[in-house]
Amino acid sequence: MKPTLRIFASLSPGKWRFPMVAALGASLLLSLPSWAATAPTQLPPHSVYGTAPPMTLLVYSIAPDLLAGWNFPLDKMAGLGMSTNSEYLLPAARHLPVLGGWDPGDKPELERVLAIHPQLALLWAPYLDNAGLRDALQRIDVPTLTVRLKSLNDYPAAYRLLGDRLGQAARGTLLAADFQKILDRLQQLRDSIPQTQRQTVYYAEGVDGLMTDPADSPHTEVIRAAGGDNVFTGKATALKGMERVSMGQVLAWNPDVILVQDPVFYRRVYGLPAWQGLKAVKGHRVYLVPRQPFNWMDRPPSFMQGLGALWLAHVLYPQQSKMDLNREIQDFFQTFLQVNVTKTQAQAMWQP
Repeated sequence: MKPTLRIFASLSPGKWRFPMVAALGASLLLSLPSWAATAPTQLPPHSVYGTAPPMTLLVYSIAPDLLAGWNFPLDKMAGLGMSTNSEYLLPAARHLPVLGGWDPGDKPELERVLAIHPQLALLWAPYLDNAGLRDALQRIDVPTLTVRLKSLNDYPAAYRLLGDRLGQAARGTLLAADFQKILDRLQQLRDSIPQTQRQTVYYAEGVDGLMTDPADSPHTEVIRAAGGDNVFTGKATALKGMERVSMGQVLAWNPDVILVQDPVFYRRVYGLPAWQGLKAVKGHRVYLVPRQPFNWMDRPPSFMQGLGALWLAHVLYPQQSKMDLNREIQDFFQTFLQVNVTKTQAQAMWQP
């Protein structure tokens, strides 16, 4: 399924429902650019709004100067444990406004969105491309572009599409090619690992480590991409994930490796009596998911999952992966984030 494009007509002043919009009145009823007909070759700075973090971070990786704002505060915990660290972000992006969004845990701030007059809003298909969202954006005269990002395999096409639409075709092509190389390397690794040798993985979320996501969840795609075998094969009950499980169930699974999302739980896990009998704990194979500058696993899912999958492949299969992880991190940061990191900085990201 290719990404689809939708354009909305302006509403009359009497149809606006937000106080700020009502006050501004007809002066804001500007004609919309025809995104369906032609793609602009130039957009003004800070004119593209991502309605969910995967869209926002996608824009940031292609053209950070076009990003209108963030969906949640930087350097703070947001809904569902989403967090980021601005240390490795470009300085100009660190002070962009928080505009909210429609992803679970976010709250859209439509008046703030309207105040910056974005020329384009990105919708996340297939998860957050719906009538309610489109109607809300229609009310504030913001045209939309729908981008499909259901799995890591969608990133090359998404980069090419968005690079073309944002007048950044060369950069979009570069990122598409680099991401495809990562996918191809991961596929080769998975093909080289017999099923009987796959490492079992438990993804421990929450402050007590007893929340997780199932094997087929978008939140655990990094595990699948790296060739891991997620021990939780149940079904998700909601898009936001984080299903509650019992300590008894974790003990029954007895995973080879535990991935931890919450730093507080990571600092405690080796001292918790209930966890001492687990194979992963006894073997010191409990790992905190890196989050520089965005989470490498999920919350939010983003292009950083490409690096996360390389990291996890190295963790699970150090001999077969045959990679210099510090060099991989340095190269990824230079290409996708346009910042240079030292070997020492790279190592600190995955060996806290």
